[in-house]
Amino acid sequence: MREIEAYEFYREIGLESRLTAINKKLDKKMFYDFADINKKEKTAITKNIERMELTYLLTPITINIQTFINEEYHFEGIMFVTVSLKEGTTEKDIKVLEEVIHGALPHPVVLTFSFQSKILISTGMKRLSKVNKSTVVLETIHRTDWIVDVRGEPVVSDFLQSIQLFNLNFSNFYEFYKDIDMAVEAFENTKTIGIFKVIKEDEQREAHQSLIQQIHEIEQSITRFKTAIKKETQFNKKVELNVNIQQLIKKLDQIKKQL
Repeated sequence: MREIEAYEFYREIGLESRLTAINKKLDKKMFYDFADINKKEKTAITKNIERMELTYLLTPITINIQTFINEEYHFEGIMFVTVSLKEGTTEKDIKVLEEVIHGALPHPVVLTFSFQSKILISTGMKRLSKVNKSTVVLETIHRTDWIVDVRGEPVVSDFLQSIQLFNLNFSNFYEFYKDIDMAVEAFENTKTIGIFKVIKEDEQREAHQSLIQQIHEIEQSITRFKTAIKKETQFNKKVELNVNIQQLIKKLDQIKKQL
């Protein structure tokens, strides 16, 4: 097994050979004082973060990529932020942390959580608020599973290959970041469809995501029915619930064939 640290990840995708790392510590106090966070979010930062740093900052000065500014998006650069987590950090804690960090920092962020020789990558597109153009709205956050072995699984290899710098769109920072975000989303979707599949065409990707959402909803319904069966004492109702589950499984198979 070839374990991966955050810096190994940056080296693997080609950042280390193109840019000089900044390694600038981001003080937690900065989030407390300037970010609009509540007590729960402040506690999550205090309790779970060992160290947080701006590892790389991509701007037109440091890399040959142009800014992208229109009425909806304002992409002047990209931040690669590394967060070392403390023992005991839960998935729920990570969800809070990524929302706070993505939401508080000005540029789009590639967020690398690091813990005991494994990493997790989080991305989230940001658009300008329609109400107040001086603020940004965080869209859907995407997140990989924990990556332990850099070459151990096909999904990990495919993911890392897809976000090699030479495979990304250098036309502007919006397209560059979108490529990374789509790759993270594709990694996330492997839990549902079993393969790593990046879909770049907007309409196809929206249709694909709609099917995945349907799968999630059906799987949740199946789980609820299974729980109900365990609690049910009447045989005829158990049979009825089982019939419902079989119908949902059949529907699930039909949807998966469309992916």
